[in-house]
Amino acid sequence: MPRLHEPSPRAATPATRTLAWLPVAAVVWADAGLGQEDPKDIIAAAVRQRGHDCTEPESARPDPDNSSRDQKAWILRCENATFRVKYIGDRGAEVEPIGE
Repeated sequence: MPRLHEPSPRAATPATRTLAWLPVAAVVWADAGLGQEDPKDIIAAAVRQRGHDCTEPESARPDPDNSSRDQKAWILRCENATFRVKYIGDRGAEVEPIGE
């Protein structure tokens, strides 16, 4: 018979209580949009990493004509330029300035 002062192996510990709330917190954060960046900001960062100037990203839209199953293409419009940005596997972004 277990002693009364010893916790049961099934008793909730602070760690298990925290783990129980993680799925709830994830749903609340997703619904609130917390931790989600705008695609235009993410794509603009990739354009800048490739050495291009993108001052004030205005919009990013998918480019289905230049996308495939393995490549996702976007049109990024910045205040000073427009770019076609292709994500090809794990190679990162391929950036092409375009006049639009």
